Parts: sequence; C-alpha cells; structure tokens
Amino acid sequence: MRRDISSLFFDNLEFFQSFEHVKLYYDNGQEIVKRALYDSVEFALSKQAIEKKRTTMTEYRLAQVVDYLCTIELAAVKYAAKENGRTYDKFFGGIGTFKKNWLKQARRKLLS
Repeated sequence: MRRDISSLFFDNLEFFQSFEHVKLYYDNGQEIVKRALYDSVEFALSKQAIEKKRTTMTEYRLAQVVDYLCTIELAAVKYAAKENGRTYDKFFGGIGTFKKNWLKQARRKLLS
C-alpha cells in the first residue's frame, strides 16, 4: 500500500509541489492505512510534512465527506477498469446501480 501511494505522489510530484501546503485527512481508523499514508507523505514529499493536531467536530465531518467522495471516485475507477470485485457489487449493487445512484449523487455535489 505504501509503495502504491508513494508512486502516486511521485507520478504527480509537480502537482503536489505546486501547493504551499498539502493536508492529509485521515481518522486513524486502521493503523496499517495510517502508517502507509504517513510514511508515503514523508518519503515522497517531506520528512516534516506530517503535522498532527486535534480537530473540531466540523473538521472531522469534513474529513468524513472527503473520505466518502474519494471512496466513490475510487469505485468509479475500479468499475471502469473492471477491477471492482464482489465487495463493490455487494455494497453498491453493480455498475448500473452504482452509476445511477452513488456516482450521480456524488458528482452532482462537485464544485466546478
């Protein structure tokens, strides 16, 4: 997982370096995911990139929304590449249901 995330950073390094700050929102729900994210950011972007701080409930909810939208977009990529597997089909109900319900609703909320 760390290798894949690091590759994403390196493949898009110019994009990430164009920002003054890159914020990482993760609720630390799974230790392995947390370590992969933090290690990848430190490896690809900077050793001092991780700044941990307590958040308000509003900020936490914002992070949950970001997580939800990223999950929907990842599912769209996986469905397009036919790499969705049974878990996606079980949760979203197949490609048609996913596009009609989940993806359509999420994309309607995008800022243009």
